[in-house]
Amino acid sequence: MNSNGTRFLLLDGASDFRNASRQCSWDVEQRAFTLTRQDAPRLPQMPAARARELLAAATPFVLDNHGQIGRLTADGQGFECALGWPAATRDEWQPVLAALDDAETGAPNLEALVLDPVDAPSGRFTDLAFGGSGLVALPWSDDGTQHGLTAVHLRRRWQTHCTLAFAPRRAWVEAATGADRVWLLGETRLGLAVGAPLPQPYVGRPERFEPLQANPDPLRLLWDIDLPPHGGLLGLAGDDERLYVLTEHPDSTADAPRMQVFSRPLAAGPSEGFRVHRLPDELPLATDIAALGDGRFLLLLPFDEGAERGKRRDCPLLALPEVTAEEDEGDEDDAPAELVAERWPRRSEALLPAGIRFVRHRDGHPRTLTADGPIRLYRLAQAHFASRGTVTLTEILDSAMPDTLWDRLCLDACIPPGCRIDIAVQAGDDRNDLPDQWIAQPQAVLTAQSSELPFAPGRAPTGEDHDGHAGLYETLIQRSNGAVREVRGRYLRLRITMHGDGRHSPAIFALRMYYPRFSWQTQYLPDHFQQQERPLSLEGAEPIAANGADLRERLLASFEGVLTPLEDRIAASEILLDPAATPSARLPWLASMLGTTLPRHWPEARRRRWLAAQGALQQTHGSYRGLLLALDILTDGAVARGAVIPVEHFRLRRTMATILGIDMDDRDHPLTLGTGLSGNSIVGDTLILSDDQAREFLALFAPEVAERTGETAVVDRFFDEASRRMTVILHGPARSLAAVVRDALPSLVPATVQWAIRTSEHPFVLGLSPLLGIDTWLETQPPPRPVVLDRTRLGRGDLLHNPVALSPEHAVPIDATVSEGERA
Repeated sequence: MNSNGTRFLLLDGASDFRNASRQCSWDVEQRAFTLTRQDAPRLPQMPAARARELLAAATPFVLDNHGQIGRLTADGQGFECALGWPAATRDEWQPVLAALDDAETGAPNLEALVLDPVDAPSGRFTDLAFGGSGLVALPWSDDGTQHGLTAVHLRRRWQTHCTLAFAPRRAWVEAATGADRVWLLGETRLGLAVGAPLPQPYVGRPERFEPLQANPDPLRLLWDIDLPPHGGLLGLAGDDERLYVLTEHPDSTADAPRMQVFSRPLAAGPSEGFRVHRLPDELPLATDIAALGDGRFLLLLPFDEGAERGKRRDCPLLALPEVTAEEDEGDEDDAPAELVAERWPRRSEALLPAGIRFVRHRDGHPRTLTADGPIRLYRLAQAHFASRGTVTLTEILDSAMPDTLWDRLCLDACIPPGCRIDIAVQAGDDRNDLPDQWIAQPQAVLTAQSSELPFAPGRAPTGEDHDGHAGLYETLIQRSNGAVREVRGRYLRLRITMHGDGRHSPAIFALRMYYPRFSWQTQYLPDHFQQQERPLSLEGAEPIAANGADLRERLLASFEGVLTPLEDRIAASEILLDPAATPSARLPWLASMLGTTLPRHWPEARRRRWLAAQGALQQTHGSYRGLLLALDILTDGAVARGAVIPVEHFRLRRTMATILGIDMDDRDHPLTLGTGLSGNSIVGDTLILSDDQAREFLALFAPEVAERTGETAVVDRFFDEASRRMTVILHGPARSLAAVVRDALPSLVPATVQWAIRTSEHPFVLGLSPLLGIDTWLETQPPPRPVVLDRTRLGRGDLLHNPVALSPEHAVPIDATVSEGERA
């Protein structure tokens, strides 16, 4: 709402710009409403019979983080890997090794410590999947009564098995590292498997009670459900939210293949079913599927054979229609998937049938096996857009007031040269019976301001590439014909027509519709100047000139549209003095007013908090309280978290807490944090019962006190000296803040105080850990760091981690940014 009381309705998301047309859509990456891409994918056209033959003989491949490639052996009974591609000879492939999960609890000799190859317990492996924290899933079956799953963890180097009630044909491991859930697909069933072996062998003892099951979470099939009817399995994939099953449609034939996709949320239980999405009939038969997220997935089509091989090499991208939560509850709805006009080309294809399946990786990105090895797929950057697109937004704007006079339309948009955005509206008081005629609006004009909202940054992109065509566009809502040009009604519907040049598209990042109009004519002029007529629907009729009242109304509205934002900025000028709300460019100016400076390298949140705390910082400058506040801001809350603790040295004298008759309140004590209700942890010789004994005991800190009189003065002087020293303790991850704290202390600590910085790898409450002998600091246990030469101390927490690699002894980083110390 502006200073005149005019409100606005905001459209700035995919749900707001939802429409029934596919000519324009919401671009998730740009967060803008644009013309859809109209690239023409060049899809291979291999015959369905040949594609089925190659799929039956295809070998699945996986790729680890070190460039090593894994596959099933030729007989399907083993799991092997190679250090790179191409692996031309059989000798370049070696078996993947992992420890068997069996009943053996100890190794009798050195030979028993050798890892075992991964072999199918019965029959042959039917698929290969990789994901999670490094889990490889290998379903197996003997095509009879023996079916199961073998899970191999590449980091922990274990392998374990479980049996299944159905024959699995495909597997997929969820990408979430903490889940390690395996989805298994059979001809008629879909199941979910979870579990792992114990981290350490467990040895039972007969003289005590033992659990009936030593491992509370073994690998097992958690549940399984029936699949909808289909004509054959083709692939299984998933993203962070949904699972996708690619199958042939029941009416698919050898000459006319038809495909469908079953989808369901990953979080859904066994009581929920699938949504069935039929794919376009013109698509050739695909041999695999890879999910991209947001309801989009790629299909893998084998290259054409013969002279046409490699001429058409794109993968089709399909998108599921957006559904509401109510529509997603059932499993009977048939929502067809649509082919997206984008090109996802493949570089080449490995020798058949090796390149018939996507190569699985932990990151979930689609990869194909080419002549040069696994290569990730990317969308073709050079886009081709439709030259024109018209959409009617499904969302009808509701002002909640009958006969609303709609004011103006503001767009945060980018309209490149050669592009244009046309807007038309319908308005009425009956939501279900709006006028059929559309009212075309004038072209929106680019203004000099980034936003009409006071001190708000615009959403349109900035920079030299967008100068002159990106920013705030504005137009006054009006009719194009008639004596009265007002647009009135409670409800308003928008129709947007976007024009492009084929290579570029206009983009709408946000749309704000203002209502009701604050009429200067109505508010400030006498009654005989007011509008006496009602607007009539005369669009397309013979031109009729506007009457005088309407002309004045729109003329004054033009001035009001310029002056009201200025008034809003004046009315909201206190924002400039609020560190939490002022524009970032104004922060240095505000800092100069408060008598401080802001280093340019500080994050914006830290700069704002520093300015907001200037009153308290100036009042407590040089005190312990002021030091705590300043360091907490400079370290982004590390003092409040207990990771950075300034300690005055006189507080280190724990013996003070054992003197009876002295206030022992330590709620603000940095070493005990309010837990030291009494210092008498051990009642013995250190228990002090009187003030005289206290002075005698404390005088022992200075040997000369035993030979002189006036020991009280000596003790006081001792504590005066100790009070001028302090230490800042940096716990755990806060050790990286040593440079920040060291640079800040000279300006925060009085010159008479000597300070030092100490680091600690083990976070604990200093005053309790020595007394109780336990770790009393409550925090999330940080993961152990890898061993680094010349840094790691034996027994201090660093661990040798197995890399997530098919062959860990040959694993080397393939990222040049990885430091040498992290290769352990």
